[in-house]
Amino acid sequence: MHDIAKISTNYIISKQITTFFTFYTKYTIMAKILASTVYTCYLCVVRYPIMAKRLTIKEIAEKAGVSSGTVDRVLHGRGKVSERSRVAVEHAIAAYGKVGENYYPANARPLLFAVVTPTSTVGDYWSSIHAGIERGLQELSYLGIIIKFFHYNQFDLYSCLAAYDAVLEQKPDAVLVGPTFTDETKQFCTSLDALSIPYVFVDSQVNGTHPLASFCTDQIACGKVAARLLTACTNSGGKIALFESRRSQTRLSVNSQARRDGFLEYLREIGREQDLIETCYTEMIPSENKQTIKNLLSKYKDLQGIAVLNSRGSAIAEALELFGAQHIWLLSFDLTNSNGNYLRSGVIRALVCQRPVRQGYLAITTLANYIIQNIMPEPQTNYMPIDIVLPETLDIYREE
Repeated sequence: MHDIAKISTNYIISKQITTFFTFYTKYTIMAKILASTVYTCYLCVVRYPIMAKRLTIKEIAEKAGVSSGTVDRVLHGRGKVSERSRVAVEHAIAAYGKVGENYYPANARPLLFAVVTPTSTVGDYWSSIHAGIERGLQELSYLGIIIKFFHYNQFDLYSCLAAYDAVLEQKPDAVLVGPTFTDETKQFCTSLDALSIPYVFVDSQVNGTHPLASFCTDQIACGKVAARLLTACTNSGGKIALFESRRSQTRLSVNSQARRDGFLEYLREIGREQDLIETCYTEMIPSENKQTIKNLLSKYKDLQGIAVLNSRGSAIAEALELFGAQHIWLLSFDLTNSNGNYLRSGVIRALVCQRPVRQGYLAITTLANYIIQNIMPEPQTNYMPIDIVLPETLDIYREE
């Protein structure tokens, strides 16, 4: 009944307009044309005002129940979109109006985002974080954001400082930070705070800073998980070696320090701290790692397990394989290409993984949502699930 009443009302209004113009012009055809024009304006401006404006990408996305990135892909015919989402977008546009040509943020200049992280190579841990960032950027392409990457050698303090200085010189609108060195990152973030430049962390957190949000795993919990796995697979009294990366200034990274703390805490809880041997390896001189393993095997005949505190477990696996010591239970972090190969062969027995692709994706999209739409992230600290990948689950493991 409501629809019939609406149609009747519209019809009456149309007839009244036609009669009005017929009376004054005495030309019925002209009257009908003028009446049709006035009636269309009435419908657009008064009765259905939504038809009078050109909608933004965000508005279409809300109407269709999809993301803004999905709308962008439908409009520009790029990327994969499910049939259901495509139909929803097309129906929303048909029902509510056209998409406006100018749906970019009204900024005096394009937004500049800086991404400062360790250098990566294909198949390593940081390349996965970068893949997540790139995925987020594809969905945000309609915003016209300019991204500039600043990479540094994560084993070289001075390389990190140079990257931080380069970012500050650019004065970007927002920054995504993959921190390694604690004190230097604090100083960098203090400078960003002074410039009112918002930033987010991926991979780890740094105490004493004020990021919009952090996307990482609970690193102390990661250390405890590693210790639980290793002690469960070794005998009490058998030695366990904890390998830490040797960096410039002989300091641990943010993550390695937290993982070490968690590892030691768990050993104390079960009374096996006396079984621990702490040593280090170098990323720069692989031959030294082989000598370190050789000395370790010679000195500790009861060595049963090794934990590597970062994603470089393959470097230790190579040395163990060289000396025929695959019986030692080796654990590392992150499913890199090289770690995956040694996990498949059985030299590495388990990997603790932390969903790097998702970290990168959430970090860049959260930063954009804050800058563009002033959406404050909740919660501020976003812990990823801790995944344990074994040889038996390697082929079926997916990050999401």
